[in-house]
Amino acid sequence: MMATRAAGGRYGATAMAKKKSEAKDPIRKLLAGVAPTLFLGNPAGTVAIFEERIIDAGGDPEEVLAWVREQGGYPDKTFTVTKRHLISPAQRPPAKVYYVVPEDALK
Repeated sequence: MMATRAAGGRYGATAMAKKKSEAKDPIRKLLAGVAPTLFLGNPAGTVAIFEERIIDAGGDPEEVLAWVREQGGYPDKTFTVTKRHLISPAQRPPAKVYYVVPEDALK
């Protein structure tokens, strides 16, 4: 496969720029490699990523949250529903934290 010559006489200028941005921005690289969470009702043009997946991938939640906010994203959490029984409500699972990140921030 032959490399195509980019404007200005450089080969693969776009690929080189992408590698440089990944080296400068490890959080972007981390988030881009984590599978997004589906069906949370996040706005169009954004992706939702569970905090637990970020931790599993080796990310620091506080650093990731700061980066997400810099990109125009925000944290959110799932809601829980109490199932009522005759006498007392059943234990409900804890809410899960996730980050809503603009898709463009991950490119």
